Amino acid sequence: MILHLDLDSFFASAERTRNVELIGKPLIVGGRGDPFIFDTKPAKAKRLIQLNQGAFVPSLFHAEHDASSYFFEGDRIRGIVTTASYEARHCGVKTAMTIREALNLCPDAILLPPDHLLYHTLSHEMMELLGNEIPLVEQYSIDELFGDVTGWIDEKDMYDFIAYLQEKVAKEMLLPVSIGACNAKWIAKLATSTVKPFGLKVVYDEEIHDFVKDIDIHAFPGVGRAFGKKMRQYGIKTIGDALHARRLFESWGRQGRDLYKRLSGTDHEGVSRKQSRKGVGMSRSMDHPIKDRAEFYRRVSTMVRHWSHTIKRLNVNPTTFFFGIGYEHHLRSKKQYTTYRIFNEQFIQHFAREKFQELDIYPNVAILYITMSATKFLHHDPKAVDIFAFENDKKMHRLDSAVNKAREKYGMDILRSGNELNDSQR
Repeated sequence: MILHLDLDSFFASAERTRNVELIGKPLIVGGRGDPFIFDTKPAKAKRLIQLNQGAFVPSLFHAEHDASSYFFEGDRIRGIVTTASYEARHCGVKTAMTIREALNLCPDAILLPPDHLLYHTLSHEMMELLGNEIPLVEQYSIDELFGDVTGWIDEKDMYDFIAYLQEKVAKEMLLPVSIGACNAKWIAKLATSTVKPFGLKVVYDEEIHDFVKDIDIHAFPGVGRAFGKKMRQYGIKTIGDALHARRLFESWGRQGRDLYKRLSGTDHEGVSRKQSRKGVGMSRSMDHPIKDRAEFYRRVSTMVRHWSHTIKRLNVNPTTFFFGIGYEHHLRSKKQYTTYRIFNEQFIQHFAREKFQELDIYPNVAILYITMSATKFLHHDPKAVDIFAFENDKKMHRLDSAVNKAREKYGMDILRSGNELNDSQR
């Protein structure tokens, strides 16, 4: 059988592991898209870590901030809800709601800025704990895991086993977890969602149809807005409705056939021990629109520094780069570039600045967000690198290794480029 484990309101629960006084109280963990990355003064400690990935989880971790400085700017309240405890959810607070809306619904809520280093550390420890109990474990997101215990635990003993896991995680890590089990991977995930928080559910093969038949089609993992809308047009409201429309799903091609197999529990998808990373991206929205191009390029340089550090830490060599700018008035400018170079920070700083200058086609319009990503690593798409830049790139690549070690030890701001300094600092 395949297990799906989902840590309940993870960020809020993680905060409670170090402050038991938060237990039982409405708690909101919110985020602002790392607004302090662009501070001109170095933070005391900015650390970067890449243990796991997940929704609403930026790859950068910064010095601690209290709620008053993080969320409030005078009379303005900034940020969105990343995680709400179940006590806050009972007031109507939901993920991705603005902090202002959340506080209007739950004025007594305790508001905390995120501590991603804590969350990633706990997630990594959870992975290691389960690795000692389950033969095959897949990290699905920062707060979700799959495990395959086929041939390891008898199906008749499955409920007792997942109850044991739940108790072990609660006792050793002080974290509440819900667990679903089924021979079908995505039915196991669905089972977990029906028993949160702190629930357990085993769905045997002969029970799948009765289990899913009355569940809303939108509750199934992988049913997006477009597919959900299409199914509604055909009167499909529940998973049970979908299971009676096999020919319709087959008419939608491979995507439709694959979805039908998942819905019916006949997909036979297994647990993957490790998924190959396909790209490294970074995007930041501006707290205030940026019209000053000198400030814009300073922020580009800052983002590239953090982005390239991530790429180097993952020990990959991308060859395709995507850059994009979002302006006011819903204007956009974006483009993808391919170049075969040995990756190093000096190269990508110059390359990114040059491409963003080309992309800035609305120079008099304020900028709202910046995005950049790197894909097609050399081990995925092997070709010869640029021989004319080879020697210098090798030298800069070695220099990057020394710089990265210093940043890992003393913080991301210990070494910054001159382009990141404002006029008062030059």
